[in-house]
Amino acid sequence: MPRRPSARFKPALAALLCAGIAAFPACAPEDPAACALIFSTNDSHGRLLPAEQNWSEGRPVGGSAALAAYVARERSTTPECPLFVVSGGDIMQGTPISNFTDGRSMIEAMNGIGYDAVAIGNHEFDWGVDVLVERIADADFAMLGANIYLKGTDRHPDWVRPWTIVERDGIRVGFIGATTRSTPVVARPSLVADFDFRSISDALDRYIPEVRAAGVDFVVAVMHEGAFCDVGAERDAAGGGCRGPALEALAATTERFDYAVTGHTHSRLETEIRGVPVIQSYSNTTAYGLGRIDRSAEGAVSAQRLGVRQAWADEIAPDPDVERLVASYSAEIAAIVDRVIVDLPEALSAPRDGDFPLGRIVADAQRHASGADVALMNNGGIRRSLPAGPITFADLFELQPFNNMLVRHTMTGAQLLLTLEHSARGGDVDLHASGIVVRYDPAAPPGERILDVTFDDGSPLRPEGRYVVAANDFIATGGGGYTTFAEAEVIDPLEVADLEALVAYLEAQPQPLPIPRAPRWIESPAP
Repeated sequence: MPRRPSARFKPALAALLCAGIAAFPACAPEDPAACALIFSTNDSHGRLLPAEQNWSEGRPVGGSAALAAYVARERSTTPECPLFVVSGGDIMQGTPISNFTDGRSMIEAMNGIGYDAVAIGNHEFDWGVDVLVERIADADFAMLGANIYLKGTDRHPDWVRPWTIVERDGIRVGFIGATTRSTPVVARPSLVADFDFRSISDALDRYIPEVRAAGVDFVVAVMHEGAFCDVGAERDAAGGGCRGPALEALAATTERFDYAVTGHTHSRLETEIRGVPVIQSYSNTTAYGLGRIDRSAEGAVSAQRLGVRQAWADEIAPDPDVERLVASYSAEIAAIVDRVIVDLPEALSAPRDGDFPLGRIVADAQRHASGADVALMNNGGIRRSLPAGPITFADLFELQPFNNMLVRHTMTGAQLLLTLEHSARGGDVDLHASGIVVRYDPAAPPGERILDVTFDDGSPLRPEGRYVVAANDFIATGGGGYTTFAEAEVIDPLEVADLEALVAYLEAQPQPLPIPRAPRWIESPAP
């Protein structure tokens, strides 16, 4: 019969386990003076309802009622440590059930789940600051943006809180929130023109001492800024296989923080900065992160990642109160969102970059609606993949949830070329085109990557020519760095939303829908 380790060897055994596996439960002090669990999500994007994902093999994932139940389960599993619930931002924008209420339904569901603090994400600005201020007032939790300033000043807008302290069961945790510095580019520029989004590390260094002076047990950074890890490096304790602006900001912070939650990149992130856990949990409520912070009787603080955990909706009984709330909102919009629009003969994916059939369909719809010679659609506005079979209005809404309006531009061929060059600036392309085929060399110097452009009738683009180019008002007003549209000779805003154009186009097509397979961006490397 194997012998159990004696008491005198238990501390050594625990130390070995902690050294080998950062998230091993033995790492927690046996009798901590203080402890806290951090339950985190990010980039929920209005996902109140559970949904099947293309990787979930038919199983429903996520949704507010399931998340509320997971919060309750994790809280009951470790009752000696109070549990705090936070989000890395982008909480409201993305589904009909949230968007049709300008995010109010999502805020109410998060109140029911018991969120404590949320970083303000770039998509929180999508309905304008007045709506954001209303949602902040509706929230029982703090919405934080320590690096958001009134442009040209050292003052925050009066609706911004840089930090908050939450006390539960005698444990006080300070949360400092921050927003991606890319917000002026990835949000509609006109909606954030009054604000500066400054250094996250400077904001943390400014406010961590203030929070500690107010008397807290632990300090947690909650950021709508992200990073990616190499395949297999999600749990890289040293951070060597993970990179991105969130990790750069945390590494540049000189004041001590105890735990960090990130967002924005919809990625899985489990790493450390100077021994402090950093976590991000995919997106759309499909997963949550869990971590634990401890303080010993001697005052030493340590933290550990307990992991990113899948939020399967079919393995837990949903919270009944949150489920009723979500059901009531769902019933109000069922007649609209359940209508079938098109039948797809195959699944259509939405990669982050490149030229793919789903993006070509969206661009074709915008050219059809606008009567333009060319339509250009940014990949960042294509928000989900579509499965094979019947596609409903709800599916298409989640594909294009931003209610961007179409704009026609009369441009020179030279201006159109500059726009296409900007799309290829990173070597890959981030615009879809309709009406043209572009041949390009991704390895050529910037500004020289577009080799030639041919219209559907076979004619070449002429730099001195005049062309009508349709685009949504996000890129038309400078989003994504597309500034050339503002130089067009004629700018003609249309009273047609991108989703409206897509629905009308798809309903007019043969069923099942023909798929445009021929590439419209063709790589032609130099010999």
